[in-house]
Amino acid sequence: MESEYLAWLKATPKDIFYEGGAFWSVYQGAVMPALPFPAYYKLNSKQAKSLLKLTNAWLLCYSSDPQDKETSWWYVVCDKFDPANLSGKTRQNIKRGRRECIVKEIGAEWLAMNGYQCYISAVTRYKGKSPVSQNQFRNLILNTLGGPFSYWGVFYRENLAGYCQCIIDEKQVATNVTKYDPQYLKHRSAYALIDELIKKYVVSQGMILSNGNRSIAHNTNYQDVLISLGFQKKYCKLNVVYNPLLKFGLSAFYPVLSSIKWLPGRYPFDKLAALVCLEKIRRESFAG
Repeated sequence: MESEYLAWLKATPKDIFYEGGAFWSVYQGAVMPALPFPAYYKLNSKQAKSLLKLTNAWLLCYSSDPQDKETSWWYVVCDKFDPANLSGKTRQNIKRGRRECIVKEIGAEWLAMNGYQCYISAVTRYKGKSPVSQNQFRNLILNTLGGPFSYWGVFYRENLAGYCQCIIDEKQVATNVTKYDPQYLKHRSAYALIDELIKKYVVSQGMILSNGNRSIAHNTNYQDVLISLGFQKKYCKLNVVYNPLLKFGLSAFYPVLSSIKWLPGRYPFDKLAALVCLEKIRRESFAG
C-alpha cells in the first residue's frame, strides 16, 4: 500500500524522482528523500549519478547504516516516552508552559490567515534568512488542504506563540515545520507544544514522532530541548554525493574552509558553512 503522504506529494506540481527503490525530491539545490520520516537508503554510484543528472542538482544527501554507537549524524525521534526519565528542570519547564500557555489543534485555514506575524517573528531571529511574503505563506499552508497534515498552535493570552505542521502517515508523524515567536519563549511555549504532541501521538496512539536529521542550518539548541523532553538520537551515517564541479571545488578548498572557525551568517556564507559541515560529517561517517 502506497504511503498517504507520497500519494499526496505525487498529486502536487512538485517534481518527484524514483531511483534505487525510493522516491526523491529537490530542495535548495540538493536531492533528498521525498518522505520526511526516518529511513535508511542504499544507492550505488550509478544510481547516485543518475539522480544528479536527472535533477540537475548540486548534491545528493541521504542517511544509511543505522548504528548502535555514537556518530556525527542522527535522526531525532521519540518512539517511546517515560516521564520518569525527565529531569526536574524539564518537568518544571513543562508545568510552567502548561500553566501559562494553551496548546490546541488548529485548522490550516486559520493558520494561513492568522499565523504570518508569528512566522515573521520566528524567521527574523536567524541572520541571513529571508521570510516569504504573506501571500506565499498563505498559499504554502492552504496547498496542504486535503493532505495528511495536522496543525497545532500554542497560545499565550490569545496570542499565537508558536505553531507546528505535522505530516501524518500511518504510524509515523514528522514535525515538518515548527515556528516560535521569540517573545513568548520565556513562557516555555516550546515545552508546552512538544509535550502535547508527545502525549497525543506517542503516548495515546503509539506513533513514532520525528524531527528529522541533525540540524545544521541554524545555530540553535532546539533539538537539545527535544531530547530533554523525551526524544532520542538514532545514529546513522551521512551520505553526500556531489556533482563533478562542486566535488572538484570542495576537494580543492575544503582544507582551508574547514579550518575557519566562523563564517558570516548571511548568504552565501551560510550555504558555504552548511556545505563544509555536511562534508565534515560525511568524512567522519566513513572514517576508518
